[in-house]
Amino acid sequence: MAPRRVTEADAVRAFLDRGARPLDPFPGTQQRWRCRCLTCGGVSAPRYSDVVNKGGGTCSGACWSHKIARTLRRGHTEAASVMLNQGWLPLANYPGAGKPWVCRCAQCGAVKTKRLVHVRNGRASCTGCGGQNVDAATARQTMQRAGLHPLVDYPGRQVYPWLARCGRCGHVGLPPFAAVRARGHQCWACRAGRLEATAEPNEQEAVASMLAHGFEPLVSYPGRADTPWRSRCAICESDLDPGPTLSAVCHRTARCTTCARRNISPLDPGSLYLLVHSRLKALRWGIAHSDQSLSQSGHHGPWSLARSWEFPAAQDAWAFGYQVKLWVRGQGYPPAPSLETADPVHWQESASLDDLPLTQAVAWVNDLVHLMTSDQYSRDTEPASPGVLP
Repeated sequence: MAPRRVTEADAVRAFLDRGARPLDPFPGTQQRWRCRCLTCGGVSAPRYSDVVNKGGGTCSGACWSHKIARTLRRGHTEAASVMLNQGWLPLANYPGAGKPWVCRCAQCGAVKTKRLVHVRNGRASCTGCGGQNVDAATARQTMQRAGLHPLVDYPGRQVYPWLARCGRCGHVGLPPFAAVRARGHQCWACRAGRLEATAEPNEQEAVASMLAHGFEPLVSYPGRADTPWRSRCAICESDLDPGPTLSAVCHRTARCTTCARRNISPLDPGSLYLLVHSRLKALRWGIAHSDQSLSQSGHHGPWSLARSWEFPAAQDAWAFGYQVKLWVRGQGYPPAPSLETADPVHWQESASLDDLPLTQAVAWVNDLVHLMTSDQYSRDTEPASPGVLP
């Protein structure tokens, strides 16, 4: 038997029974039909087949929102019970579905704004417990409990190297906060940060370990500590492909081939130096083992050695040099534009003397080195031939 044809009168009656008045002639069962809701006055365009045959509503505006709100509406007691079961203590009355709710984490005491729907759907984790949101004071206390004394302010992210002095052996390093928080004391000099053979760290811990030992990863963590990891040497800025394995780096057996050819060993005594170029009015910094290695690297000629600081290991000198770069860029000083084509290899480790006078740079490094014991580092060693002051 053929289906009964729906007339316009039948369609109008069906919509009126469902609380909507049609505004246009009936277009058919499969076409959208403009109508006005008799409850809220809103205009919608539902299909006859969706409303009558599938049980849909005639209003997609305020009435639909009120219907959803009635479905999600819960009292404070019920909502608070859900939050408490997931480890959150509400600090205010339930604000309603989908709205931020100020709560306190029952584990670490951090105050966060959570939404009930997120907590019910399994997103109840606390960023404070996970270590993602850490204030500077808490981070410094964590470092000090691990026997590390930060020399500068908290860099703001867990995987950023943080210049700190080891409280056990006195050496300076760059242990990221994430590595210290996950594994405790981190110091290559006293071998307290070795990676256990059975341990497989997550990517954040792996990146932090590489940075702490002077290698900057260029790709994602390969997933295994014995797999070569493409990275960049932080001392000579050379790309290592294939790079060292995480296990070799943490056991201090990884070496940069470029540094080996230049006779730069992280364990041998080294110096942090400042050079000036009188014609280009540029200042640059770097590390070396001696003045002879400076000349072998092509730093002689128009470059003049202005100041240098001696360290018991080149790794320590690099740690201070890295902090110099962070400070210079943090002050808003870009690399020296005159060196971009004249000396592109060392362009990133430079600044214009018009932006950063040599006296200011020397004073800042002196203040940083002053934080160390005077018998461990000799500060502000004058070169044989005085540098050119700006």
